Amino acid sequence: MKKLTLFIFLITTLLAITPAEYQNKLKIGINVNWCNFNKYVKNEYYKIGSKEFAKLGFKHVRIRFNGKLYEKNPEIMLKCLKNSVDSALQNNLIPIITYTNENFAQNPNKKSLNFSVNVWKTIAKNFKNYPQTLAYDLYIEPNKKLGKRIKKLLKFYKKSITEIRKIDTKKMIFIAPPHIANPYYLNDLLPIVKNKKLNKNILIEWHFYAAGPSKTNKKKLWTTGNDYEKKLIDNKINYAYNWCQKYKLKSWVGAVMPGNYNHGDNYSYEDQINFITYIIKKLKEKNIPFAINAGQQFFDYKTRKLKRVEVLKAILNLY
Repeated sequence: MKKLTLFIFLITTLLAITPAEYQNKLKIGINVNWCNFNKYVKNEYYKIGSKEFAKLGFKHVRIRFNGKLYEKNPEIMLKCLKNSVDSALQNNLIPIITYTNENFAQNPNKKSLNFSVNVWKTIAKNFKNYPQTLAYDLYIEPNKKLGKRIKKLLKFYKKSITEIRKIDTKKMIFIAPPHIANPYYLNDLLPIVKNKKLNKNILIEWHFYAAGPSKTNKKKLWTTGNDYEKKLIDNKINYAYNWCQKYKLKSWVGAVMPGNYNHGDNYSYEDQINFITYIIKKLKEKNIPFAINAGQQFFDYKTRKLKRVEVLKAILNLY
């Protein structure tokens, strides 16, 4: 019996995925709201979405789920997550479960923190026997309030990782810097990164242009794609890459949007293609995978028809 147990342990260890291997598997993905809004949950949009996005050529899905909905009805949310993950895996998509909770973001007190930690504890119990390709993204876009109260965010990460690891030692766990996952705040994560008890199978999630570029905001400016605008992109990618190299970590861009769809939507398809082509080219040079934001911008779940087809094809043709 002991020999059999040792054999199973050795086989499991040999087959375990490293962060570097996991990063290589992700390639190009897309954000989905299958468990983030009531209408998506009720209509079981994961069934349609997983098939469509896999058919298009995406390799992973970032499955957002809403902590406030979970609080109202944990059973429905857990069912939605399970069905979404199952559907993704059945369609050869890598699923990344991504948590959001406005209660914690706006008021990171002991109650909201412990609630969020317990959510991850429950998720780990429900998914502990799932393939290692399933990953946990602990918190989507930690905001400025969490950045100002960084000890609360780090405490949440530390406690969540600790509870998950009591149940599941193999799954990849993503942590993101504050100020909307801004890579320039990666140093805030050093207490986790440098902790040998916490940093195993940890990857970094960061992103930029999650709501698309801007024609007026100098921090995310894109007009003609001039040197200044390209340098904004280069600087963030290089900073994140070099930081991760320094601490022997791998990263993933969890959200990038080709146009300002929620803020005017006034970029032509040609402009969107030029913008996202430059970003993808630079990310590929550093072997950094990414997820396009977001599924509903390119696929109408009601009519089951694609939207912004020219932009979508240009993105996928790069892979």
